[in-house]
Amino acid sequence: MAETEGEKQPIIIKKIKKGGGGHHGGAWKVAYADFVTAMMA
Repeated sequence: MAETEGEKQPIIIKKIKKGGGGHHGGAWKVAYADFVTAMMA
């Protein structure tokens, strides 16, 4: 965590929820699970 001249910058977490975005919103979970499974194999 780098501070510039003693200034603490707030951590901004943007949660973007678009109506009915279940297909695109969950795709990264499938890709991540596939990646983790490949690493364990």
